[in-house]
Amino acid sequence: CPRKVLYDSNKPKVPVQLFVMSRCPDAVACESVFGEVLKQTNDITTITTNYVATLNDSATYGASCKHGDIECIGNIQQLCFRYIYPDQTTFFNFLSCIDRYIPKIGFRDWAIQCSKDVGVDYTPVDKCATSNYGRNLFLKSAGITESYGVTKSCTIYINGKLRCIKDDTWYDCPGGHEVNDFVRSIQDAYEGTE
Repeated sequence: CPRKVLYDSNKPKVPVQLFVMSRCPDAVACESVFGEVLKQTNDITTITTNYVATLNDSATYGASCKHGDIECIGNIQQLCFRYIYPDQTTFFNFLSCIDRYIPKIGFRDWAIQCSKDVGVDYTPVDKCATSNYGRNLFLKSAGITESYGVTKSCTIYINGKLRCIKDDTWYDCPGGHEVNDFVRSIQDAYEGTE
């Protein structure tokens, strides 16, 4: 059972990085778990998503996505959503909606619907997603992913260390892969006992 951790505004929040592909079932599973983790750790962690893609100048969006250009668009939509609406709870609510139906990920009407469902206007996200700014957010994100040497969606880093991979099955997860296991890892990192 996770313990209660005292929030201290002087302590840095624990960085959690999820390396994902927007149309990947493993990413959807991972984001579902971390949506629950966030409910218990929102005040002590910052969860970011970076996208697994291969940088490629001749690709439509400057990088190749495993599930095609529509996945690149989905990645860009998600990056732009987080840029426009930085609150991580709002972002994970958006992901929770988007992830309900993988075949619609990357389609504008689905992103509009999910924005409505979480109570925000998609218009500024759309402007970002259809601009060079959105493309550049995506290229920067893919570059970060490549700099970590990550190729599997979903790869999880907590506090700068590889914590777990979900690729069909969960593996390289020495601390476990349930919600409470990740909560404990974040709490340990926050308290400096990791």
